[in-house]
Amino acid sequence: MLESLPQARDRIQKGKCSLVDVHQLSVLVLLIISGIFSPVVFAEGEFVPYVGLTVAKDDNLYRLDSDVDVSVLSSSVSRADTIYKTRAGVAVNWKLSRQKVFADLSVTDNRFEKNSSLNYTGQDLSLKWNWLFGSYLTGQLGWSQEQTLSDFSNTNSELSSKKYQQAVNFLAKWRYAPDWEVGLDLSGYDLSYELQALQDRDRQGVKKAFFWSYITHAGNRVGVTWAREDGLYPERGITDVDNEYQQDSLLLNVVWQATVKSKLSADVGWNSRVHPTLSMKNYDGFNAKVAYTWLPTAKTMLSVDLYRQLVSSSNADATFSENTGYALNGALRLSEKVFFNGQFKSETRDYVGRLSEFKERYVWLTAGVTYQPYSMLDTSLRVSQSMRDSTQALRDYQSQSVVLDFKVKF
Repeated sequence: MLESLPQARDRIQKGKCSLVDVHQLSVLVLLIISGIFSPVVFAEGEFVPYVGLTVAKDDNLYRLDSDVDVSVLSSSVSRADTIYKTRAGVAVNWKLSRQKVFADLSVTDNRFEKNSSLNYTGQDLSLKWNWLFGSYLTGQLGWSQEQTLSDFSNTNSELSSKKYQQAVNFLAKWRYAPDWEVGLDLSGYDLSYELQALQDRDRQGVKKAFFWSYITHAGNRVGVTWAREDGLYPERGITDVDNEYQQDSLLLNVVWQATVKSKLSADVGWNSRVHPTLSMKNYDGFNAKVAYTWLPTAKTMLSVDLYRQLVSSSNADATFSENTGYALNGALRLSEKVFFNGQFKSETRDYVGRLSEFKERYVWLTAGVTYQPYSMLDTSLRVSQSMRDSTQALRDYQSQSVVLDFKVKF
């Protein structure tokens, strides 16, 4: 039985930090072994065990400012490091009549060459059911749990902690007329840190959205969405940073096939955020996200994203930021076995929800290549560079990383 978000939080706070217990791990091992020696194929689906190895080199693991002397922090802290990740998992793709079920369970052992105190075992579990009833009612039910290490660029600290994330969602769409559709989207989210010093970043949220769309005969779509999100920072007080909020959104949605080779999508509207005990942090503003995708040839893809959005934050001093930026993406399939992709992204985060506002600009540059010599083997190489320029002291950083990944499917 799937546990609820409150139940998961109670279990975490009592010290039972593993999201996958011993029984689940035993089942995973048995499934992998059985898959290796006798691969299973369902009547209409498949069961795919897999293993993988990732080697990542990072020259600024903790995302520290260049003026920070790591020797002052701790003798066990090294700015640069090499991480070895060994993972095993199973993926299930099952079709029963018109219903489709997907599942993926994996366990990853993470070993740091220099910062050995960061060694941990991560776990990831996701379930998704794409359901269909009758001819006009469709939707999705999903649930996921993830255990990873805290993101140092967000915590701005050399302190490490296991981070637990859990999410659940329910989507239903009804095509009540040939050209009209209505829908309901419900979701819940829970983020928890094991280390007490970072628990002021714990966050919970519940979101409900209703949408109404007109669909043309060519498949283009125009509609409106109203959404409400209720959020809570359970470990924060209300004296310095408000610990709860309610956010309403009203957006115009457009998905338009501009040409045979290009598509435009946009969500444009208004966001309003209310803090019940600290009204000076309330927000009203224009929000938009526009994406244009172009396929100049059968093997190439180019896209540009422009956005200005209100985003909930786990920053210790603010509950949200207004993020404005753009992203340029490209992909090239050189052959059936070789695939290139890259991205340049620039984003400014304005923490307007803080009593003393500040801004930060992020830049990410990523390029990668994937090589699949056999259907059962994937290899990839990715090079990344990132930087942050902040109006706050000692929050600027630059980092470069190289990631080599291997994955074998059975």
